[in-house]
Amino acid sequence: MENLELLNTKIAYSVKKLIAINSISYCYTELPIDRHCALFGRNNLGKTSLLNALKLHLFPEISFNECKAKFAFKSSKGELYSTEDSYSYYFPADSSFLILEAENIHGSFCLILFKSNSSFGYQRLALPCAYDDIRAQFWDIHNTEVNNGLGSPVPDLGIPKIHALYQRYKAAGAVFLTTRKDIKEKLFSHNPMQPAKGRYCLVPLKEGGIERELSAFRQLMNFTFEIAKTDTKGLTETFATIIESGKINTQDKLHQDLQVILDEYNELRRSQDKLKAIANYRDDFKQLNETSQSLKDHQLRFAGTFKAYKNCLDKMVADLQQQTAKLEPKIKKLLNEQNKLKETENVQRERFGELTGRLKTLNQDIKQFNQKIERFQKIKNEYPNAAIADIRTSLSAHREELEEDIIHFNDRQSAIDKLSDSLRLQKSKIADRDKKKLAIEQQGKLLINHINGHSATVLSNLNAQFSAIMVEPDAGQTKVIEQFGQLFSIAESRIVFLGETFSAGPLKSPQQFREELQRTLDDLNTEIHRLDVEIQNLNKKAKATGEFQRAQLQEVEKKLNVVKSDLIIINAIEDTQLQWQAKTSEIEEAENARRQLEKQREETQDLQGQNRNDYSAAKEHMDSLSKQEQQAISLSQHLQNLKPDDLKTTDEVRQVHGVSISGLTELEGDRAKLHNLKQSLDEKINEFVQCGHFSVPVDIACSSYSNEQQSAILDALNNTFAALHDQQETLQSRIIEHNKMTGAKIGELTGNRSHIRTFINKVNKQFELYSISNLKEIRVEIELDHRFDELVNELERTNLNTTDIHDDGLYQRLNQFCEDFFIGGRGNRILEMSKIITNVKYSYKKEHQDKREQKDQSNGTNALINCTLLTILLSDLLAQDSELTLPVIFDEFSNLDEYNQRTAIQAATKHGFALFCASPTQTAEVVAVVDHYITLDDFHANTIYDGSGERDVVFHHFSERFYDVTEPQAL
Repeated sequence: MENLELLNTKIAYSVKKLIAINSISYCYTELPIDRHCALFGRNNLGKTSLLNALKLHLFPEISFNECKAKFAFKSSKGELYSTEDSYSYYFPADSSFLILEAENIHGSFCLILFKSNSSFGYQRLALPCAYDDIRAQFWDIHNTEVNNGLGSPVPDLGIPKIHALYQRYKAAGAVFLTTRKDIKEKLFSHNPMQPAKGRYCLVPLKEGGIERELSAFRQLMNFTFEIAKTDTKGLTETFATIIESGKINTQDKLHQDLQVILDEYNELRRSQDKLKAIANYRDDFKQLNETSQSLKDHQLRFAGTFKAYKNCLDKMVADLQQQTAKLEPKIKKLLNEQNKLKETENVQRERFGELTGRLKTLNQDIKQFNQKIERFQKIKNEYPNAAIADIRTSLSAHREELEEDIIHFNDRQSAIDKLSDSLRLQKSKIADRDKKKLAIEQQGKLLINHINGHSATVLSNLNAQFSAIMVEPDAGQTKVIEQFGQLFSIAESRIVFLGETFSAGPLKSPQQFREELQRTLDDLNTEIHRLDVEIQNLNKKAKATGEFQRAQLQEVEKKLNVVKSDLIIINAIEDTQLQWQAKTSEIEEAENARRQLEKQREETQDLQGQNRNDYSAAKEHMDSLSKQEQQAISLSQHLQNLKPDDLKTTDEVRQVHGVSISGLTELEGDRAKLHNLKQSLDEKINEFVQCGHFSVPVDIACSSYSNEQQSAILDALNNTFAALHDQQETLQSRIIEHNKMTGAKIGELTGNRSHIRTFINKVNKQFELYSISNLKEIRVEIELDHRFDELVNELERTNLNTTDIHDDGLYQRLNQFCEDFFIGGRGNRILEMSKIITNVKYSYKKEHQDKREQKDQSNGTNALINCTLLTILLSDLLAQDSELTLPVIFDEFSNLDEYNQRTAIQAATKHGFALFCASPTQTAEVVAVVDHYITLDDFHANTIYDGSGERDVVFHHFSERFYDVTEPQAL
């Protein structure tokens, strides 16, 4: 008996805690969800949103994309939140986490949700441990010095800590659930005897979480948030979804695809019409075959002649091309030689021109050198017996005189100044001359003649003026002078003073001084004479004016240019003579080279003449071959123009020895006949292509078809007529089979109403086990769309047993029904239960009454009924040996009276749900009824993860009432 009781004990699955870290409005929240609880707090604080986060854990999703359809997060006004708003609300940062602690037969485990790198994505980490074991990684509850004793954030909270936890528990079975497939396998598979597979099972669904189960479970979870509402819209959607999810698992086949029947009917009707149309074309096809055979015969004859002509012309062109190919190298060689000879002639001509130009330049240079040498001889004749240096000095002095004359003619004052200077200089020279003349004439009065020879030599060499002083010293003066002279000695023609050499040059004797004095006198006379001439000229220049001055100036400038030119010639005479010799040698060499080059040019011209003759002969031969080749090519092109696109292949080809224009003209006539015959065949083929009744290997009609296309089309048409009889019989069989299937499908459709009623009866059968408040015989009533009922009634009256295709009216009514009640694209349309089920309500009888009513009950009673219904529907999804504890939401719980509050708590307890009551303000009545409560407005942190301060609520324990509540009645 104990073992039997153990077998009857169901395996418990429960969600125990929901933890939010830096998410929603919470800095840190640790909420037990396996017990009744009241949450107090102002609106928009996140009371319902926290429990809504349970969907993120229970639904097999990995992103917020299509959030409205997946999670149905709603505002207080019933509006669905968008993907962006929901994602930023639950996962605003990398330090945002949602953790669920759950328990099954294998022990406690945690599911941690955190942000991923994908768009609006999140990930799961499953850890085989209770939340108490990892709490310290997310919140320090022992630091009571901050946040009013509620603990403090942990440092460095982020995704790296999640990976560290994975490494820590990896050996124990920790796993990341990154795909919907992983989530389904881990969270919805009931494996009580296999820990490896069932370790993280949250919801033990019968079939392990296939799509229809998950769809139904998703709707039931959404229903838990509307458990206390009297609005029937949510209840209607729940029933439609559950019936829809169970349709594949029933034999009632609620997933009718009537579109398949309609499509097959249309296809059968089209096939029938098509086969009739094909049969009407039998005679036309016979005529088409005859035309095709005639065309083939003509094509073969034309192909034989064409191939014979083509072979002949191809051989002729090939032979001519071969001869041309042999001749081309010779012509190319002659042309290359001609080009080389021309290049050689050009080089020789260019070189001859260069030599001629060079000789002209050299002769011009020689002419200039000769002119310079002739002028040099004339200059030398003007200065007979004079050295070149003396001539250069004389010319330089003459140049300076002329340059000075030019200055004086241009500037009269300078001439006057120069005249004054010359007069003074002449006067000074005359005085000096007279003095020296007197000294010569009165030799006996010279000082040196009154002293001894030694002293005379010393004084004269010390200063030449001593040799010209005329004084007669007395005896004492003479003695002193001679004593002074004794201070100097003469050694090696040098004066020595006290042992040191005093004079630099050799000594002169008094006679030498007298001779030098005479020479000086002569020079002075010459200079005085020159100055006299100069003074006369300066006097003329100072007085010169007007035309005479300009004439004299031009004469002087002319003489100056001649002197300058003569100086250049004198200075460069040696170099001029050397260059003259060099140029003379160059002229001789250039003349020899030009004579030799002239001979080479004559030889080159002879070779060019021979080459031109050879090239002309070869080119003439080449042109003749090319002309013949062009004629053959022209005939070949003419022949090619006659080639049809679909030329037949033939093995028998006759040989011809020549092709003429007349032969091609005759072939052209055959080509026209062939074209007309083919055009006739193409037109007949187009009749078959355009009628639309035949399946041929072309998409649209063409003006012309190739041989291959014609053959393919004729084969296709032949196959079509050959298979026509069998197709007609097959179509008849298909029509009979279609009618059978139509009858069956329509029977299935009419049976849908019975199935829906059967499902409701099953639910109501289970309701009979419960009494709720003062209500009895509670039943679920489903209203169906009147159009569905009308169609089912009409179909039940229709005779479907016929061998011909049904009347179009039947299919039109079915098609309209599909348009109104089916969803999906053509070929994949299924009946949508939510279209058929228009409303779901409860009916009941009150105690001591026989009349059935459908009036709305109080929120508490309604919650009690909905909890019962939720239990019935959920148990149908779960594995038979399991039970699941879930939280249900009762918003605005404080609006109920105390009796209904206790009723709601009682109903949730009986069916294994944890009731969460949400209210803006704390009331004593709610606290008296609910086991645990918390006022969220009282728990705000001042040390938080979120720098903006938007998520500042912190709590991790409840307040409890201190007495038991006496239950008013048993369920």
